[in-house]
Amino acid sequence: MTASLYRHPRSINERVFEVWRSPNRFTKNPDLIQLPSGRLMLVYSDNDQHWSQETQILTLLASDDLGQHWYKFNEVAMADLRNGDERLVTPRLSLLKDGRLVVLIDHDDFGHFHEDQPPGNWAFWSSDEGVSWSGPQLLEIAGFEPDRMMDLPDGRLVVCSQVMRGATQEFAEIFNCSDDGGKSWYEVSTIAHDGYYRYCEGALVVLDGGKELACVMRENHSAGIPSFVAFSRDNGATWSAPQMLPFAIHRPYAKQLPDGRVFVTGRHVNGGLGTYGWVGDLHAEAGTYSVGGPRTHYQAELTPEALCISSGAGLDCRYTLLPPESARSEVHFEAEVRVESDTDEAAAFLSLAGIARLWSTGGLVLSIGRKGIWLGDDVDNSRAVDMTVYRTVAIHHRGGLLQVSVDGKVLINQCIFREELALAEFHGGDRSRRTQFGQGSEHGTSYWRRVSYTTHNPTIADFQWAWQASDGLYPDDYQRRRLMQIHANDPTSGSGWPDNGYSSWVTLPDGRIMFVDYTNLGDPPGKSHLVGAYITMDDLY
Repeated sequence: MTASLYRHPRSINERVFEVWRSPNRFTKNPDLIQLPSGRLMLVYSDNDQHWSQETQILTLLASDDLGQHWYKFNEVAMADLRNGDERLVTPRLSLLKDGRLVVLIDHDDFGHFHEDQPPGNWAFWSSDEGVSWSGPQLLEIAGFEPDRMMDLPDGRLVVCSQVMRGATQEFAEIFNCSDDGGKSWYEVSTIAHDGYYRYCEGALVVLDGGKELACVMRENHSAGIPSFVAFSRDNGATWSAPQMLPFAIHRPYAKQLPDGRVFVTGRHVNGGLGTYGWVGDLHAEAGTYSVGGPRTHYQAELTPEALCISSGAGLDCRYTLLPPESARSEVHFEAEVRVESDTDEAAAFLSLAGIARLWSTGGLVLSIGRKGIWLGDDVDNSRAVDMTVYRTVAIHHRGGLLQVSVDGKVLINQCIFREELALAEFHGGDRSRRTQFGQGSEHGTSYWRRVSYTTHNPTIADFQWAWQASDGLYPDDYQRRRLMQIHANDPTSGSGWPDNGYSSWVTLPDGRIMFVDYTNLGDPPGKSHLVGAYITMDDLY
């Protein structure tokens, strides 16, 4: 196995180029526009580190050759925590129909995230294409992580933001409008909020010239939960129920392309690490769930008989499913599998997120070795069974009784209490925090003929999924075909925790897409730089 980055089946990673470096700084969250003159301009936050402890400088870069070369154009604002300023978080840059530029910036999340706290979203305005700026103007917009300011078809301005509701202690994505060109603001509606899913970072999309609005949202539990979308046909007064999307993207950036499709980019958190893109019809694919694939280097071969997963140092092949709602969910997770190994370590596993056995601090992990099965790392209490031949291994939980069976015979009983484990696993590194199956360790080979998974949940929709090797498709077939890796960010590259994905893009006059993002790939710990790529319509299948 080489030391190259994990490469998705559809990737333009080799075409990514450096846009900007600020020495010994963290270049965070670029947002890109094109001016009427053709000049490209972006804003980013120039920080001492990702979660800044000292200074944040809202910095403008410009390019006069469609993104090939960039130069510093201006500084919009600066905050210094050492002087008592509040932390600036994520800038957004918009070009409005009246020609004004506006930079939105939210402050330290913990001072303004709740509906009972004062707003902390500022606006800076420019009427001369970014040469001079007025502000800050404190907007009457609750919450944090605002989306771009946009023009609505009815003449109002709109900003989406996220805020915690006290009654549920969960985020809501809300729709805020101005009738007077941005002087005053009011909350119009709730786009998404149900007390379970953690809707946030909504990206508003104006569809078909304003006939409809869509809001593509991050779901902040991650752990296999995908992005969501809601629709409005009355300029945001009311919204459809949120529906799952076939991708899991953090800080989605979404707009409609000239051909009518919607292109969404952002940090991929249910498969290969890095920033990915999806293009398609939001309506046609809303309500679709796609299984998450391997996050980094792996070896897997699909034959007519089975999916063969080979283990080894530096390899990690796991497939992620939607987690159960809670420890009160009924779950049936079954696989026909066999293993080969020269050791007694786990060659395969099944895991359930959010369901903990007695004295466990993580989710339930069923390890599968050549001589038996066991829970977690408790190999000394394994149940003896020859797993070198195909067996049907099943986990069933209902009402606090969890049973593990092999070929219909119950071998393990466990009690599951009502307490729930928090779902919060962004990158798939902890198998006890996700519902997964696949490679169990660095040793052995596993052969998977079929896998099925069903949940019956107390309040959210039930879920079922089934796969068999004889169909000739990998478990993550949708992601392999329909997601595009724009740039990779694998922790084995030496940068540690992969940090990227607050991306932005514009469609150029020649039809190409100019894309920008930040990444810490190859940087010293705590630092990052800006990257770019040109994406063609051919890349978007």
